[in-house]
Amino acid sequence: MPVMLAPVPNVVDFSNKKILIADDVADTGRTLKLVHDFCLEHVAEVRSAVIYEKTHSLVRCEYVWKRTDEWINFPWSVEPPVVRRGGQVLEA
Repeated sequence: MPVMLAPVPNVVDFSNKKILIADDVADTGRTLKLVHDFCLEHVAEVRSAVIYEKTHSLVRCEYVWKRTDEWINFPWSVEPPVVRRGGQVLEA
């Protein structure tokens, strides 16, 4: 279950503003819903944009490139992380 960790963003007067939340994928939709609900309390309008949206997502985004239930391998998530060990940079 997603939670908002400290420091929670400072709320400034955005009561007349429109916010667009952008993410790579709405899988379960829990994280998007958490952010959406937080923003909705402080702004005039909230919309969401994602590259991929899964059919079982809790959030229905206004802007979606593709809806799918397939597993998505993003280029930034399939490569192992680069770590520093003993002064040398190695791939994990």
